Amino acid sequence: MTSTTAVPRPRRSWRKLVLFGSVAAAIALLGALAVGELLLRFYDPLPHPLADLRGLYEVSGAGHIQLAAGWSGAQFVEGRRVPIAIDGLGLRGEPPAGAMPPARRAGERRLLVVGDSFVFGQGVDAAAAIPAQLELLLRQRGVDVTVGNAGIAGTGPREWTHSLQRVRQSFGVDAVVAVLFVGNDVLDTLQEPLTVVDGWLLTSGFAKVARESWRFRLRVASRLWDKVETVLGSANLFTMGQHAPIGPGLALGDALFLDRDPQRDAELPFLAEVEARLGGSFDAFAVATRDLPKLIVLLPARSVVLQDYGQLLATNRLDPALHRRGVGHARLRAWLERRGFLVVDLLEPLLARADRAALYLPNDGHFNAAGCGAAAAMLAEDVEALLRR
Repeated sequence: MTSTTAVPRPRRSWRKLVLFGSVAAAIALLGALAVGELLLRFYDPLPHPLADLRGLYEVSGAGHIQLAAGWSGAQFVEGRRVPIAIDGLGLRGEPPAGAMPPARRAGERRLLVVGDSFVFGQGVDAAAAIPAQLELLLRQRGVDVTVGNAGIAGTGPREWTHSLQRVRQSFGVDAVVAVLFVGNDVLDTLQEPLTVVDGWLLTSGFAKVARESWRFRLRVASRLWDKVETVLGSANLFTMGQHAPIGPGLALGDALFLDRDPQRDAELPFLAEVEARLGGSFDAFAVATRDLPKLIVLLPARSVVLQDYGQLLATNRLDPALHRRGVGHARLRAWLERRGFLVVDLLEPLLARADRAALYLPNDGHFNAAGCGAAAAMLAEDVEALLRR
């Protein structure tokens, strides 16, 4: 009888089992992360606030902030996708934005509007922004004009001169309107110059984070990681980019300190610094526009227009005996007129409107299309006179 001997099966080593388990767990984890990312992108389709504007900004050879010519994309504001197209001159236009403006018509005037996000038209289509609506109103008044939108969101008077010089010859500028937002435009002028990283406009602190932090990069790229950072309370990635403290501990965002009684300025030397910094930007702009008709528009902060002023002062811990709404605008107007500028102040016209709350986006704080139209209507007569000079 033939006997058979059972051959023992080779036993898997524990190392192979651990390796197999690790690989399986890693695959399962990656799969779960991928599913989570896809679900978040499906149920929460808005991209990260920085992701949608990557590449919009650039720095000129001389170090000035400008919009990237030919850029196109979209900005998501209050859940709405707003298309953005930058033409070949660096001006905002309707997509697809042309490379150059059409040939000038006989008798046509060219007006350039410079400013920040209120001019650019944050949250509204290009056709609804202040420059486009102003062009429509002026044509209805019989003025043959093309209006260029040179607004750059996030900037202030420091960038106006370069915005004009960049397109003066190619656009054929005949007159300039500059919109000063009497809020963070004042604060931005006091800060160190902004910079650009990967097409994002950033403060120096934020730029350091964008260049060096892998967590920042991952947060912008991944919806899931952004949620994780939010749960962990890791806001420091972004608060590092906030403006540096300026002045004597005042709330500076809406420039309410300018509403202080001018007879008491000596008690707050900080105000002299504000005027000196603004003066540098406006003096450069005056030189650049010395042979052009020009108009400065003062645009009040949303909170100053909509909130009870006494409560606004209390919130910002400012003495109501020393502050009065409109003093800052009157101060700026007189200060600019002494420098030879023609000035239009929109504070009182906006306060006079019973429907003024309906002119702003509910949460974002910028004008909606109706607000842009209202501002354009308030400016049309003065701009028409400017163009006929």
